[in-house]
Amino acid sequence: MTMIPFRAAGRSETGLVRSQNEDSMLLDDETGLWVVFDGMGGHQNGATASRMAAHAFAEVRLPEDFDSAIEGFASTIHQVNAEIAEAAEANGGGTMGTTAVGLIMRGREFAAGWVGDSRAYIMRRGGLFQLTVDHTHVQDLIDEGILTPADAIGHPMSHVLTRALGVAPQVQVDIIKDEVEPGDRFLLCSDGLSGPVTDAEIRDLLHAEHPQAAVDALIERAYARGAPDNVTAVVIEIGAF
Repeated sequence: MTMIPFRAAGRSETGLVRSQNEDSMLLDDETGLWVVFDGMGGHQNGATASRMAAHAFAEVRLPEDFDSAIEGFASTIHQVNAEIAEAAEANGGGTMGTTAVGLIMRGREFAAGWVGDSRAYIMRRGGLFQLTVDHTHVQDLIDEGILTPADAIGHPMSHVLTRALGVAPQVQVDIIKDEVEPGDRFLLCSDGLSGPVTDAEIRDLLHAEHPQAAVDALIERAYARGAPDNVTAVVIEIGAF
């Protein structure tokens, strides 16, 4: 498989309020797979779920064929969903789950796949575009025209998920695919970043010279806003080809 030039960086922090980091991430530059997970279920349960998901993806080598890689990503999501549900049942049936958002690259083709409200963005030609659609109750209300996007900001039910890994016997993963352009920058993040940091700020901070500098600037901005949740960011920059 021929990989186009890219640079990638990631960082995950506990934040200023939570006592433990329940986020996890996977950066596999060799195979072109990057994934962010945001655990839920409280302290140990959330951390366990996100780490189980990260470990499962680290153990799977997705096929080189693009469509087969997407199928492999979705299959791993379903596998992790079952494993977390089984772990929760063995642990007394308490809530244990995680979101997941991933980016797959094969040559010039990319796919973003997600469950939950962790997000994927692309910055292209100076504009920032959200690739994912949050699987939340509030997003459903926006889609139904009951709320406007402005109404959704700070809504008390903004963190109520309609999908997550490990909370139901079956889970649906959404996929979007396209082709990269030179200079594209992708951001994968947990809602600990996309909550306190606005899209306009994300766009500006993604202009940093190196992906690691962009990651650090994004997380520092979340901290400047109080970092009420764990915060994770992964940035992938496409080079010239």
